[in-house]
Amino acid sequence: MSPRATGRGAVIGALTLLLAAPAGRAEPGAEAVLAAQPPDLVRTLLESKVVLAGHADASTQTAQGFVIFEQPVERVYRLLSQTTRQREYRPELETIETVRPLEDGSIDEHHLKIMFIGIRYRLRNHWDPAHRRISWELDPEFENDLRRVDGSWELFALDASRTLGVLTTKVEVAAGMPSFLQDYVTRKNLPGTLERCRHWVDADGHLDE
Repeated sequence: MSPRATGRGAVIGALTLLLAAPAGRAEPGAEAVLAAQPPDLVRTLLESKVVLAGHADASTQTAQGFVIFEQPVERVYRLLSQTTRQREYRPELETIETVRPLEDGSIDEHHLKIMFIGIRYRLRNHWDPAHRRISWELDPEFENDLRRVDGSWELFALDASRTLGVLTTKVEVAAGMPSFLQDYVTRKNLPGTLERCRHWVDADGHLDE
């Protein structure tokens, strides 16, 4: 049997285990997302419920994470759209507050500290409940300490009580800031952030209680 056939069989087997649940069937979108991933990624996701994939070019760190939440998709969307609660699972955030509510989202100001370096920026959040998608980018009207921050959460029902979350994020530091910051924010810090976010969502946003 060819390696390609073996890999395809592994993905099918992993998907069968992952999606087999008495509570209901996965959405076609969830099946398609998982079927498009490498076999090793799907196996890791099945085992640990969090996996990070991504690449970096010369100036921008791009990362993609996959999370299995033990909550219904509508509940996951509602929790993640409460953007100012990110401090509950992002310890590097010193403060976050909504400075302007919008019809389809909000503008939030973030203050964080990484390795004794203070960073301030504002994100314009977009909420799309019909497609269970949350996206964000830097507010161009604010003097941000980062050159680029954008990304999204896309959520898919695995069954009636589980959700597949796909996080995509890109970070580019501003001129004069240490280049290691963008690597830290994505590749080094993101796995822990995703794991804490998963526990927070699975606990229905009540980790400290």
